[in-house]
Amino acid sequence: MMCWKNTGSLLLGIVCLAFAGCESVPRVDHARTGPFYIPTNVRGVDRFPATVRRIAILPVAGLPEIPEENLARLDSSFSSEFNRSARAEAVLVSRDLLARLAGARQLTSVEALPHDLLSRMKGSTSADALLFIDLTAYSPYPPLKLGIRSKLVDIASGEILWAFDNLFDANEPAVANAARRHYLDSNASEFVKGDLSSTVLQNPTRFGSYVAFSTFVTLPKR
Repeated sequence: MMCWKNTGSLLLGIVCLAFAGCESVPRVDHARTGPFYIPTNVRGVDRFPATVRRIAILPVAGLPEIPEENLARLDSSFSSEFNRSARAEAVLVSRDLLARLAGARQLTSVEALPHDLLSRMKGSTSADALLFIDLTAYSPYPPLKLGIRSKLVDIASGEILWAFDNLFDANEPAVANAARRHYLDSNASEFVKGDLSSTVLQNPTRFGSYVAFSTFVTLPKR
């Protein structure tokens, strides 16, 4: 017959083993396992024409209530991620230059353009194509949100080579997972104490870099 003292020790051992087993189970990190957001509303040519070697990137065209300094940060994020895409040489068109050429500090891809804008842009930048980037939705406070409509236009022919229209909402788990994965991949060589990838979901500049990367990864291949 087992004494109560031994029974208590046995139960204590079982509880300890149970907790040890629970602690040994790794936590699932959805920034590595997904699901991940994949932009779907994309169309364009399969590959860049051989004649398109240099692309002029217009300033991000935002909604009227967005301060220009916020747009300037997005300009930087999108130009940096375009350069990382290695699709073509890029030249960032400043808002001042655009104002001189078009009479406006921003232009959307859906508005009527000055009749000679493409030729004037060619003369000023020596670009072969023009990249429009429009904000269709914007929230700089959590949950962060960016709606991007973008078009790449061949200056010589006026043909739309690529078009993109997607909404990135950090409130959606697949978008949050993809944004965190991009942050982890982009900072893999840095030593950080703990996982700081969740900061991308609170920082508009970091979130903008993720959105720009996800936009330009869909560009035609070389």
